[in-house]
Parts: sequence; C-alpha cells; structure tokens
Amino acid sequence: MDVLDILFLLVLGLGIVSNFLSIPGNLVVFFDSLWYALVSSHHHFSTTFFITLFVVALIVELLEYLIIAFGARRFGASKLGSAAAVIGGIVGSISGIFVSPVLGAIVGGFAGVIVGTLGIELVRGKKFKESWHATLGALLGRMGGLTVKLVGTVVMATMVMMNVSW
Repeated sequence: MDVLDILFLLVLGLGIVSNFLSIPGNLVVFFDSLWYALVSSHHHFSTTFFITLFVVALIVELLEYLIIAFGARRFGASKLGSAAAVIGGIVGSISGIFVSPVLGAIVGGFAGVIVGTLGIELVRGKKFKESWHATLGALLGRMGGLTVKLVGTVVMATMVMMNVSW
C-alpha cells in the first residue's frame, strides 16, 4: 500500500464523515474514486460503474432534501415552510462551518431547519404550537435525510472498495 492508496482511503473515510458537515459526502466518494481511477492501477472501475456511482450520489442527495420537506409537510408545514426547512438547513450548515468546522455545521444545520420552518410558519400566521409541530417534522426529516445520506454514502464506499484490489 503506497501513499496514493492511503490518501484514497482517507478521502473515502472523509466522504462518509463529511455528511454530518453538510458537505455532500456521496459526491466526495464519487470524485475520490474517479481521481483514484486516474492515478492508480489498483482498480477495476468501468465507465458504467462511474455512471452508476454518480446516479446513486445524485439520488441520495435528492432524497435527503425530499425527506426533510416530507417530514415538514407531514407535520403540517406549508410548501413554503418545507422549502424554508431545506434552505435553512443548507444555509445553517454552511454558516455554522465558519463558527466551528465540525460542531458548528451540525448545530447550524439543525438551527437552520428550526429558524427556516418556524419563521416562515409564524410569518404566514400559524399559531406557535402549529408552527412548532411543523418544525419538529422538519427536524425529524433532517435526521432521516442525514441517515439515508449516510447509508447511501457507506453503500457507495463499499461499492468502490469491492472494485479495488491491492
């Protein structure tokens, strides 16, 4: 195992962990695998494999946001409140990174979902209890979305590792 192999494995692990930082870890896994295929001969990747990996990455990324929106809607959020949950989660995670690279992104993502959903629902005239209920749905959606994204990224990393031989 040489330096390229170690770097490949480190970035692959980073791809899995980065999901919690609102960095699309599934895309990190995809690009890491593509890079490794270009610089190494320890792989059996085909074009079809990379297309499949990319499609899985996009589906997992989309599912994360759909699950957040679904959770919010299921608990009574308006369409605008659901969109605010998704956007708030993204903005909160990104802005949280600047406060604290790890903890800030996690807290910021959840805080963004709360501020986005609760704020929009209150502005739209819902009572606090209804707005908070919708916000809880969005938070559950965020947790579910992160879980699906994490599982998807681990599946992608496993697919990649099954095509590497040392």
